[in-house]
Amino acid sequence: MVVLATTAAEPYILDPQAFAPGQTVLNISLRDIGPELIEGAYNILDDVEHCMKANTSPHLAEQKYGDRHFVTGTLAQFVKGEVTIGGDKPVIFSPFGLGVLDLAVGLHVFRAARASGEAVEIADFFGETTRW
Repeated sequence: MVVLATTAAEPYILDPQAFAPGQTVLNISLRDIGPELIEGAYNILDDVEHCMKANTSPHLAEQKYGDRHFVTGTLAQFVKGEVTIGGDKPVIFSPFGLGVLDLAVGLHVFRAARASGEAVEIADFFGETTRW
């Protein structure tokens, strides 16, 4: 699982092999992934119309390809079983506006990684914490 949580203003992940088939990518920051990678993945969005603005990675893909053929479906459709994904491509979830979901998923991933011993602490990840 890859969680992207940056302040990137434009895509910097451009290598077509950056994500593996079957890998889940939480595109929380929304602007890290190039259009080609979006086009080559299963794409689940929380709200299609909401996500197709502000130069998000899905919006840039829509602009490049002229349509939304790369959108697999919404989170609601996926949860209800109305859309399915395979293991042949990465799965990119772009949650534009679902901050509570972001936190819930992040906590779940953190707890699972900690319980399995796979959590990796990054010393000094937060350069300055006196404001908190």
